Amino acid sequence: MDLYTKTETVQQDIDKDFIASIFQPENVDVILSKSTTVKYRKRETVIKSGEFVSHLILIYKGFVKVEIEKGKRNLILDIVPAMNIIGLPVVLNLAKYDFSIVSLTECEVRLLPIDTIKSIISGNGKVAMQIINYANDQFVFPMLNKLQCISHNNVRGRLAQLLLNLAQNTHQSKSFTLFISRTEMAEMIGFSRENVIRILSEFHTENIISISGKNIEIKNFPKLEELARYS
Repeated sequence: MDLYTKTETVQQDIDKDFIASIFQPENVDVILSKSTTVKYRKRETVIKSGEFVSHLILIYKGFVKVEIEKGKRNLILDIVPAMNIIGLPVVLNLAKYDFSIVSLTECEVRLLPIDTIKSIISGNGKVAMQIINYANDQFVFPMLNKLQCISHNNVRGRLAQLLLNLAQNTHQSKSFTLFISRTEMAEMIGFSRENVIRILSEFHTENIISISGKNIEIKNFPKLEELARYS
């Protein structure tokens, strides 16, 4: 077995373990047998708002952004890394997607057929509870925190919270490369691009972060957390 084959085998095992953790081990084979994997280039549309819901979207490799359109402006709801299902359990009750998904890097997406998933849920209460728990951890609670941040914080607080989220949840590292522009950061926190650029510069000067182009290192987590809570 060559290195490529070994890597693929390891990834498939991770894939199976992830699906089993939500839908129970006995359902993994039937889900995988009816799903398909699609590759996308950077900045390709994976799902367009208004399309009919036919699949759950599992980000298999890479990063994507989830956004909604507000007139001529976009509101970015989240940046999602690999091994996450987007929108559970919201899309289970939708006829059409009310958000768009766009790849930020080259990525692979596994499409899990919605009819198969609904059939499994209807006959298995344990799976339903697992989905609720997953949705709370990955969607509901984070979204409530973001809404609280938006309603209470000024631009420094909102940007601090965004940087914390990128470091702790998206990249899971204090040093990371941004896949989004300054304009997209502004769309995520509800302020102007100029405000984002100014506050990033202030954070850099105050030695809270180190920034070089798209590369960011969090140098003072406690200060960033303080700003996110009280600004």
